[in-house]
Amino acid sequence: MKANKETSGFLDLACEKITEFPQLFKLFEQPSILHECNLFDKIEWVKCWSKVYWQPAWKLNVYVFYDERKLVGYAPFYIKPANRWFDINILSPLGQGEPEVSEVASEYTDIIIAPGYENTILARLHENLQNLSIDKIEWQAILDDSNIKTLVTELFCVSLAPSHNRYIIKRLNWSLKALSKNTRKRYSRSKNQLAKIGAQFTFVKPEELEKSIAILEKYHQNRWQNKGLDGAFAHKEFSNFHQSFRQKQTNKQVKITAITINERPIALNYYFVDNNTLYFYQSGWDESNYSNFSLGQTLHLWSIEQCEEQYYDFMMGSLNDSYKQKFGCTKQPMLNVDLPIKRWKVLINKLITLILE
Repeated sequence: MKANKETSGFLDLACEKITEFPQLFKLFEQPSILHECNLFDKIEWVKCWSKVYWQPAWKLNVYVFYDERKLVGYAPFYIKPANRWFDINILSPLGQGEPEVSEVASEYTDIIIAPGYENTILARLHENLQNLSIDKIEWQAILDDSNIKTLVTELFCVSLAPSHNRYIIKRLNWSLKALSKNTRKRYSRSKNQLAKIGAQFTFVKPEELEKSIAILEKYHQNRWQNKGLDGAFAHKEFSNFHQSFRQKQTNKQVKITAITINERPIALNYYFVDNNTLYFYQSGWDESNYSNFSLGQTLHLWSIEQCEEQYYDFMMGSLNDSYKQKFGCTKQPMLNVDLPIKRWKVLINKLITLILE
């Protein structure tokens, strides 16, 4: 491992730069602040992402901070270096930066900092990043109260406007009665229609997960291909990532809810479970035979009612007019970081790219 130890004028913290994956993975073996981070920052997610998407030219650039031997800061960066004379060096977080057509949408990723150390560590990071040979920082789908937002807005002095919302439900505060009359009416009508044809609602058994995923993929792809689009599962890397992730997890960390007829799913929702949150990730339903049953909305409402976790998280959606609003969600602003460090070089890259396209 290549590492450099530093001392700080703010607090007596040691800063170590990790440039090799074995050392990064080892970092997560001991109890620390990293065990409390969200799903998309955890090492299981990062391991699967790096296995599928990592490119040999990319350079790991993770900063960790210690107070004595206590880990108090973790900044999961890597650099995508320029491979043509007019390209730029981009700093991104682990879990993002893969090709857009096959991206796995790692959301809420952040710089992880123990309480009380935020100012010192962000100031140190600002100094370290300015000394790197990078032209731009890209970080997508961050929360409005994230550490990366503070770093960009307060230390790099850049304004960030919300681009999306997080749509999340706190189960204890949620009630079907609080939803619109139209939503409740559609839900009741759909359940009655489904009951008449013998449909049942269920959580898929662990031993049936892979079989159910295959059916979900088929439904999902058919829907998007009918719209003239590829659909997420059209890309091998996307499917490989999720298969690898499911293989590494316990059955409790991946859940699927379904509407079935004669044990055959006609609608499925695919979830991850972490930190008492049920993350809705993907869905699929039989549009050919059950287009009039409001399957997507009905399965969501049933799943929310049956959710054992404290939060039901729809994740990122548009600022306005998202279908997710109808479920009684709380909205939290989300932002994207697209920060030029060397503005002239970024501009030249954009111009030449446009000409070549």
